[in-house]
Amino acid sequence: MFPEAPIRIAVMLSPASGDGCVEFSRFLAVYYALLDAGAEMLLASVSGGYPWPTRPKRPGGEGSELTARFRSDRHARDDLANTLTFGQVFIEDFHGGFCVGLPGSIWSSNDDGLAGSLIGRFLQAGKPVAVLPSLFDIQPKGAGGGLLIIGDGDWPPSRAVHALLASVPRLSEKERTLP
Repeated sequence: MFPEAPIRIAVMLSPASGDGCVEFSRFLAVYYALLDAGAEMLLASVSGGYPWPTRPKRPGGEGSELTARFRSDRHARDDLANTLTFGQVFIEDFHGGFCVGLPGSIWSSNDDGLAGSLIGRFLQAGKPVAVLPSLFDIQPKGAGGGLLIIGDGDWPPSRAVHALLASVPRLSEKERTLP
């Protein structure tokens, strides 16, 4: 018997507003919820590399525990500094995706540089995707052959992470054994 392989999730960091910024505290909540659940992640953003034009402001209050964890986590800081572009992500390498920010239209663009296009490819392949927040266009195909988990701005990212991980199909024992 072989140990079960970790779930691989592509985390897409898409601008949350017209200023081109992804909400840092939301990213941290998703990143650490996936990490704590044992998932492997690859981070992707519009232009690759570090996704913010300037250093995110230090949040006060509830986000400060995750911010402190991030500051002491060299691996997480390296992950964030070395994001791939959306066009460099091969959906075959992942069990599902998670988009933090506004992906735009899912089906009306074939532009590999947009999160919406990457989400559409995940859905066409029948793979689950979670999106926080939920303001985006899913017309005309809805979720296609995949599962689309939508949360609003007030929904805790940990709930979306749990829903995504619970929806990833697991390999059967037969598929895990060597020939």
